[in-house]
Amino acid sequence: MREINVHDKSGSLEDLTRMIEINLSGPIRMVKQFLPHLKTKSKAAIVNVSSGLAFVPCPSHRYCATKSGLQFVTESLRVQLNNTKVKVFELAPPATQTELLGDFDFEDMKRRFFMKVEDMVKVAVKGMQTDRFEIRPGQANQLKNDESLGGLIYFETNEPIGDRMFRTQD
Repeated sequence: MREINVHDKSGSLEDLTRMIEINLSGPIRMVKQFLPHLKTKSKAAIVNVSSGLAFVPCPSHRYCATKSGLQFVTESLRVQLNNTKVKVFELAPPATQTELLGDFDFEDMKRRFFMKVEDMVKVAVKGMQTDRFEIRPGQANQLKNDESLGGLIYFETNEPIGDRMFRTQD
C-alpha cells in the first residue's frame, strides 16, 4: 500500500503496476495453481484478503482499486465453485494495527481507529467456521453497508492527504 502521485515523473511503469501484480494478479495465479488440487479434497477453502478500502475509492492509492478488483474476482470465483466442495471466503479487514502503518505520516493517521490484529483474526476465524463467506470486521462492514456514506466520511477526513498528494510537480 503506497501512495502514488501521477504528477511524479520519476516513477516507472513497473513501479506503477506493482500493486496490481501483488494484490490482484497474485491471488488469481495462486487459485489457478492450487485449484485442481483443492477440488480433489472432501473439504477445501480459498481465503482472499481484500480490504475495507475496497469499498472506498481513495485518490492517493491504487491499493483500493486492487482490493476492489480482488473482491469482484472472489465473488465470481465463489459462483463458479458453487457446486464444488471448495468454499470461497473474502476477508476484508478494516484498518488494522500492523507494520503497514509505519509507512504513513503520523498526521494522516491521527483520529483513526485501528483494530487489533488478534481481534480481527478472531472475527475472521469465526466467520470461516460459520460459513460466512464475506467477512468484514469492524469498520469494514460499515463501509460496505453504506459505500456512499463511507466514501464521503473517508474523503472528508482525508482531505489534507488528497491536497498534499495531488499537487503538480512541474
